[in-house]
Amino acid sequence: MLTSFWTLLTQVSAVEEATPPPTPPDISTKVVEGGEQAAELLTEQATAPIKETANQLSLDNIAISSDTLDFSHAAFAPSLLALSATVGCCVAFYYLVFTLLRNIFRQFRSDLPLVTLGTSRLPLTLVILFLGLNISFRLLPDHLDENIVIQIFEKLLLALAVLSIVHLITQIFLKVVIYALKQFTAETEAAWDDVLIPFFESAGPIILYVGGAFLALQVVGIDLTGLWVAFGGVTFVLGFAVKDILANFFSGLVLLIDTPFRFGDVIMHGGERAIVRAIGLRTTKLYLIDSHCEVFVPNGSMQNADIVNLSRPTPHYYYTVSLSLPTEVNPQLASKLMKEVVLAHPDTLGEINHKLDVTEQYFGYSGLQDGAEEKRDAGQIRLLKEQIVNEKLSEVESQTGLLKTKIKELEEGGLDDDELESIKYDFMNLCQLIGLTPQKKIGGLRGERLVLEEYENESSAQDSMINAVRTWYNSWLKDPDLVQEDRELLPQDWEQKIGLLKKKLSRFYAAILKPEGQETRLDDYIEEVEFWLRDSFKSSRNEWQDPKVWISDDYTVRFYIDDITLEHGQRGLRIQSEIHRELIWHLRQTYLLR
Repeated sequence: MLTSFWTLLTQVSAVEEATPPPTPPDISTKVVEGGEQAAELLTEQATAPIKETANQLSLDNIAISSDTLDFSHAAFAPSLLALSATVGCCVAFYYLVFTLLRNIFRQFRSDLPLVTLGTSRLPLTLVILFLGLNISFRLLPDHLDENIVIQIFEKLLLALAVLSIVHLITQIFLKVVIYALKQFTAETEAAWDDVLIPFFESAGPIILYVGGAFLALQVVGIDLTGLWVAFGGVTFVLGFAVKDILANFFSGLVLLIDTPFRFGDVIMHGGERAIVRAIGLRTTKLYLIDSHCEVFVPNGSMQNADIVNLSRPTPHYYYTVSLSLPTEVNPQLASKLMKEVVLAHPDTLGEINHKLDVTEQYFGYSGLQDGAEEKRDAGQIRLLKEQIVNEKLSEVESQTGLLKTKIKELEEGGLDDDELESIKYDFMNLCQLIGLTPQKKIGGLRGERLVLEEYENESSAQDSMINAVRTWYNSWLKDPDLVQEDRELLPQDWEQKIGLLKKKLSRFYAAILKPEGQETRLDDYIEEVEFWLRDSFKSSRNEWQDPKVWISDDYTVRFYIDDITLEHGQRGLRIQSEIHRELIWHLRQTYLLR
């Protein structure tokens, strides 16, 4: 800088010496003008190197930027190609969903494929869009891809894609998996699934969304180490805080697995009759019949308590009516009259032909029963329909017993093809009697397979046991004493039993078609069906359920009713009261009671 300044002064002196000064009119004016010129020239010379350096830097930067910032079509071609592919995939996906797959899935019997398709439409489209945009941004030129804003935007797109996938999984879980499980459990006898499925339905989405949120934050680049540690600490603390709740929860699972009672069963709780309404995660909800209130009992208490289930093994509960008669009464005559009065009631159990014979003579004459004639007519129709069911059941029980005996005789040493064909022939005769026929079922992981379904032709199903059962329970719905919930639960209960019967027989049929080393165990399948028909479906005749009279100090008649769970759990009490009135009336009419 000093050298430049000295050079500038030398040049100024040389110029002044080479140029003769003009004759100014005023010496002071010349001195001032010369000083100003010298100052301007000095300033210009001093700043010239700085301006030259700045200009050079600007030119270099412009040159570098011109080399780096390539805005040609070739630089953006991959990004534009990825963006075009994204748009094309979205359009193709919509066409595939709404046209091709929708037409294919409409051919399925189940609506689950269509629901899955509709649920996946928007989330999958968003996933394709977000991932395509992410790829498009990654394929931008390097100078743009390294921009911090572009990088953040790429991570946000990836996080949105993750959240869309989580949302898709959650919706499929709720609308497809849970719905399918509910349909499946409606056809099973187990009770544990009726609690676990609502639990999974409530807790599943929370777990999925929380996990998806953590994953999305991790994709964005947020360090979650501290958050996981805090989450673990909170979980540890909560574990101690909710240990009683967890104990009741696992007690509830034990109750469901052991199944001492099911939903709708009538049990004794604290000396009162109660209906099991629900088994929750922490408590069991009971409806007290006599008090008309609900009580919530911790599952731990229910697990440790002695439970008396009035609905097990069957809902045909045993009731008792006692009367004091004079000692001079003929015991045989009194016992016979009391039995016939009990049998005459349409809602008690007994030999149906005998019940039909005495109904007209002994039921509804006490004068205290409202609608006795309507009740008598409806009861007789129901008894006639039940008689047909019992006849069909008797044939099925006989055929099942013969088939079991035949299988036991043939399966020693294994079954050959001819023996399997003979068993299959007898089994198909049994299925025809029940009202089932093999049909192809398409779908599922096993593809096309044969299952037993009801006849599609009404004329073929007219004489079947299943049709007789449906006719019977529909006539039962005309009972004037039933409440509205009974008219809904009775068909559900019997349709569930019919569905279970079809499943059990379909398993046996599959074992016949493909024994696969189980030829010696076919008798176990048919024994299971035989036991289930008698114990859980319906028995054609149980002599031990006939009314009985016991004589000691009093005359005591004991009888079974058809279903204790009906009429809001009060059917048995109503029947007991009506029989008590009828006994008193008829005994007085015959002068056996004063």
